[in-house]
Amino acid sequence: MAPTVSRFPARSEGVGGANPKYYLDTTNADWGTKSIKTPVYRQNNLKVFHSLTRRYSTHTEGMSRNVKILIATEPLWAIPVTWTKTYASLFMSALGMSATQIGSIASLTMITQMLVAPLGGYAADRFGRKRVLITFDTIAWILPMLLWMVAQNTWFFVAAAVLNGVSMIIGPSWNCLLVEDTSAHRRATVFAAFQLVVLGSGLFSPVAGWIVQGYSVVMGARILYALAFLSIVVMVVSRALSVTETSVGQTRISEMRNSRLSDVFTSYREIIGTGAKNRTLVYLFFLTTINYAYNTLWQTYSALYMTAERGLALRPAVVSIWPTFSSLVMIATLLLIVPKIKPEKLPYWLILSSSLLCAGMGIFILAPAGSYATLAASAVIIAAGTALINPVRDTFVANVMDDRARAALLAGMNSLTMLLIIPITPLAGWLFERNPKLPILILLLMLAAAVLLSVRLSTTAKKAMHH
Repeated sequence: MAPTVSRFPARSEGVGGANPKYYLDTTNADWGTKSIKTPVYRQNNLKVFHSLTRRYSTHTEGMSRNVKILIATEPLWAIPVTWTKTYASLFMSALGMSATQIGSIASLTMITQMLVAPLGGYAADRFGRKRVLITFDTIAWILPMLLWMVAQNTWFFVAAAVLNGVSMIIGPSWNCLLVEDTSAHRRATVFAAFQLVVLGSGLFSPVAGWIVQGYSVVMGARILYALAFLSIVVMVVSRALSVTETSVGQTRISEMRNSRLSDVFTSYREIIGTGAKNRTLVYLFFLTTINYAYNTLWQTYSALYMTAERGLALRPAVVSIWPTFSSLVMIATLLLIVPKIKPEKLPYWLILSSSLLCAGMGIFILAPAGSYATLAASAVIIAAGTALINPVRDTFVANVMDDRARAALLAGMNSLTMLLIIPITPLAGWLFERNPKLPILILLLMLAAAVLLSVRLSTTAKKAMHH
């Protein structure tokens, strides 16, 4: 049968000559139906689509469906929370709160976290990972955003701090959702992917800077909290409709259905007692405590130090450049270096990342006011260290814990971490009022201790692998 003509536009490199208006179909003689030949530009688009699909399948192989959903929705939390955390201390200061009061609010959050952390493991096993995540994301993130948005005095921040502190209950459920039903060799990639999402949110920090510069610190912060409220609502609803309970979670819910709370905590004490005898876990616990204390103090006082007259004397709008610049470095580190890290080399990478953080903080504290080149150097080194230490440490912790004991061990670790760092934040606020550099000096000393712990952990890990 003779070929038929179809009237579809084609690119010049396609069928039909240098600049064809038509191209040919062929008729399927067996079925008596016409088969339209795909234009070349569509063929190219399909090739790109299939190539991206193959790459996505390759990069997500071994990851659970939950991980993919959580990664896709995490920017709805990460971007607005990055905005609000950048300007939270400046917002409180603009409303008349002192540095000591700001530190006390941060401590109140940590006290709440310490009190509720023991319940995190029980809640994850008794009610399921998904239910805990959705319920307490609503309580600990959506409600506080409303309070911060309309805050008029210290009591608004007190109430928001208590609610936000309840977020610690989510910790074990969150970690279980990430690692359960995910292959062990893919866990480092999972943690790196989530850190990549959070870091990528820093690229949007200039938006917060423009809002604050255009509307003042107080009104600009209220706008940021309103945007965060709307974004997190969308995230929680999306996850409620798509996330499913893990296989381990389903088993634990069934096992815990008729258990008494007192029996559960007795079992958890035994599990934590066993974990305390594991020297690797003990070192990881203290390293995690230092990292958490560093993050808390940095988020609370870095912006105040950068804008203080006796600090770096930067304009508030300029502060937003730091997370943007840092995010670029951290993203490059996560994409180019973290995927090459082998599980057996985790202790060495802990030493390197801790050393980078310590060195970067040393440069930061020595930076003279208005020295952008020195600040840029410290930002690069701190960002690289932060990008490395979080996925390396979290993978190390996940791999040395038993699946059935993970929720209890994480809950115990979170509780003790909060207990140890609660006094640090108000003390740092008291020191800040005397000299803005003193809290940064505390950070430097803690990071130096982290280097020593990492070296000790490496020695312990070598002995464990040898045995």
